[in-house]
Amino acid sequence: MRPPGRGSTTRETRAVGARRTAAALFPLWLVAIVITAFASLSIAVMSIFLGYVAGESNWSKGQKDAVHALERFASTGAEADYQEFEARIAVPLADRTAKLEMNKADPDREVITDAFLNGKIEPQDIDGMIWLYRNFKTTPWFRRAADYWDIGDIYLLRLRDIGNQLHALVTSGKSNELEAFRLVSEVQHIDDHLAPIEDGFSRSLDEVAHQTRDALILTLTTSALLLLGVFTMVIWRSFSRSERLNAQLRQSEERLNLGFEGISAGLWDWDVERDRIYHSRWLYEQLGYSAADLSIHTSAFVSLVHPDDRSRVRHAMRYHLARNAPYDVEFRLKMGHGDYLWVRSRGKALRNAEGRAVRMVGCLFDVSDRRRAEADAQSERELAEVTLASIGDAVVRTDDQGRVTYCNKVAERMLGRTAADMWMKTFDSVCALADGATCECVPTGIDRLRPREDAPDTELPRNLCIVRPDGHTLAVDYSVATMRDAEGHALGTVMVLHDVSAERKHAAELAYQATHDELTDLFNRREFERRLSRLLEPGAGGHAEHAVMFLDLDQFKVVNDTSGHAAGDELIKHVGATLKSCLRSSDILARLGGDEFGIVLPHCTIAKALQIADNLRQAVADIHLPWVERVLTTGVSIGVVGVGANLTSSKEVMKAADVACYMAKEKGRNRVHHFRFDDQELSATHRQMEWVSRVKTALEQDRFCLYTQKIAPLKSSRKKGRENAQRGAHVELLLRMRDEAGALVPPSFFIGAAERFNLMPAIDRWVIARAFSAIADSADEVGTWSINLSGASLGDERLLDYIVEQQQRHGISLGQVCFEITETAAITNLQKGMALINSLRELGCRFALDDFGAGMSSFNYLKHLHVDYLKIDGSFIRGIVNSALDRAIVQSINQVAHATGKQTIAEFVENDAIIECLSEMDVDYVQGYGVGMPEPLSLPPRVPAYEDAFADQPE
Repeated sequence: MRPPGRGSTTRETRAVGARRTAAALFPLWLVAIVITAFASLSIAVMSIFLGYVAGESNWSKGQKDAVHALERFASTGAEADYQEFEARIAVPLADRTAKLEMNKADPDREVITDAFLNGKIEPQDIDGMIWLYRNFKTTPWFRRAADYWDIGDIYLLRLRDIGNQLHALVTSGKSNELEAFRLVSEVQHIDDHLAPIEDGFSRSLDEVAHQTRDALILTLTTSALLLLGVFTMVIWRSFSRSERLNAQLRQSEERLNLGFEGISAGLWDWDVERDRIYHSRWLYEQLGYSAADLSIHTSAFVSLVHPDDRSRVRHAMRYHLARNAPYDVEFRLKMGHGDYLWVRSRGKALRNAEGRAVRMVGCLFDVSDRRRAEADAQSERELAEVTLASIGDAVVRTDDQGRVTYCNKVAERMLGRTAADMWMKTFDSVCALADGATCECVPTGIDRLRPREDAPDTELPRNLCIVRPDGHTLAVDYSVATMRDAEGHALGTVMVLHDVSAERKHAAELAYQATHDELTDLFNRREFERRLSRLLEPGAGGHAEHAVMFLDLDQFKVVNDTSGHAAGDELIKHVGATLKSCLRSSDILARLGGDEFGIVLPHCTIAKALQIADNLRQAVADIHLPWVERVLTTGVSIGVVGVGANLTSSKEVMKAADVACYMAKEKGRNRVHHFRFDDQELSATHRQMEWVSRVKTALEQDRFCLYTQKIAPLKSSRKKGRENAQRGAHVELLLRMRDEAGALVPPSFFIGAAERFNLMPAIDRWVIARAFSAIADSADEVGTWSINLSGASLGDERLLDYIVEQQQRHGISLGQVCFEITETAAITNLQKGMALINSLRELGCRFALDDFGAGMSSFNYLKHLHVDYLKIDGSFIRGIVNSALDRAIVQSINQVAHATGKQTIAEFVENDAIIECLSEMDVDYVQGYGVGMPEPLSLPPRVPAYEDAFADQPE
């Protein structure tokens, strides 16, 4: 039997012991729980950081691949490259979508998850990444990474926009090499800026990871020390302190401490004596194996090493075990799916008292991303080298001392030296530059080449040329850029030299062509007037000693019409050479256009100028140019004006010379006429020219107006079945001008000047624009509106387009329009007139041939002109009652017109007797004061687009 109370005492003792043990172990449990919780949290945070690191890798890779695809698309224009660009850039854009959703107050987790999956984030990392970003994005230790992310997205969006612009440029079919080059350059610029941002993001994550690791190490170390103290207290209070527990404790401490060194990677522990190896779970996850797939012997691990790397790994291991050298080696491990993973293995051997290694513990790091980045960087370097070697410009790179460190093949050819000959030599010793304008050597030291912040542009002249070793020169343009490191320190300079010999030669040719006539190689009108204006400037030596000539070849059109334009061009060249041979080198000779020439005789009296002019006239008259089976000759009319105080501008001088030349032609051609202000004939011509100015002013101020005059049908004029009159009234539009005071000016005052000085096309267009506007605003009582066209407008090839434009603008029917052209104008512009008439008739217009019968060959041309009406000249109508000859002429014209299917209109019908006579002859229509007086046409407000009607008119 047990002694009394023994059992209860034992139970009490056990209970007390249990309480004491629990009390003693409670701190141990608490520390263990805290360590476990903190370690789990730290490992989770580190795993999340690894997820962000992997995401940054995918982000960077997607961005780089997108840049490469876009550069290929810019080069090839292949849609597949652009599709690849969109696919690659979708990865970082998906990460941006996830970030934007996480920034919301109530984010949609499904949207974030889908976005991260599209960004190639591992599914198991997504929840942790969301938690970390949502809770710590504003904390100091994570804010830098978030800021880098935001900056990277800004550049990413710009990259996407540039891709869209480049795609639109290529697909539109309006490809522009300069614009495409600018976009690609901006892509490269964005790529260069993204590299430090990606690196900064990685560094910020690394810093946070290191801080977390340090905090974890400190906390675990502290906890371990605390745990060691608790263990010590427990052991001191325990009854057995066996050596086995002490050994286990030491082994646990060693494994724990060594494991901390590789907490961010896989841990391995190799028992050298028994050849057994332990791998942490990380290694199996990374390689895609389970613990059952690999044995505990090193042979199984060695079999996973790439065959090309095994000898290097064995050598590093043996060297470490034998000589205690650092074990740090990179190699490839075979993964479960067959690919290889680049890892870095670092370890340390534990040795016994004899110095022999008994254990070795280390870590494995995944360095695949770094290896890929290095490979990409190498590819980029090779691509840059190939690109520089293939471009058409010379590229020379120097170090911070101005010594050449690189040049492409183009630079070798351009500088006339080999790359080996230029290596590490100063730039100015291998490239001699000179000012293309002065041929003076230009110093090209590194200080002058490198742009400075206070003076970005170098002091080198833009018109540079290279002086080669053989003495030849080559015109170049250049650009200089400074290479800098991350701290902004200059690393060197890149200079690009572009061969601009062809461009400068072309520019010189363009400058020459801008001032010279292409046919005669003489000055053109613009250069002639510029030099004359400079001669007339105040302080240029006065005007009394200068003389100006205006020369116009006589009957030159006959040469073109009879021998062709080639003969005319050859004669013009011969005349120009003849004139030049008769003048001084200081005299200014120019072809002003067509068959007109201008001459300035500086410091020449008028008497001497008249003598020279007569010599020039005689020299031109003596020209006999053989051409095919004939000899080409011509004469010249010359107007001479002395430049005095009364003529102070080039415009006034040229006007006076033109008038004098005109008078020379009026007096019989092939003569010289001296301009004088008291010359009555010249004054008359001056007055006509003044009308030109008044007409132009009237056009600008809209002081023209239109009148209408009725054209009445003669009811007895047609047989039954033939149309007698169009539906509605028939009126002719007559032009009038108002002077500055508002009084009407008859056409006879200004039409002659307008015709001579080519103002009729502009006037005709004014009439057409206003007439069409009036037709659009009128009622249907007027069925036909007759509008007069001048001979100059018949030769205007752009008139048809203008008429169609006005018709579409006002929305009228061209069937209401009848254009009247004079017989003389039609004959003068027969070919172009026929073409215009046919084109407008196809659009519905009708035509009337005005003043018919006044010419000598009216009936001969009638069969070629497809008109609807013949307007019999009024000179025959006025005397028709009393003159049998006039009646016979009118009768014949009327019969011929009806025979050709045309209707007739008699002009200047002034009384009933004439109307009765015309009715007996079966004339169709009559017009004149006896039928109706001209009446003002009520015009609508000024047509807003009137100014556009004259924008393309020739001067």
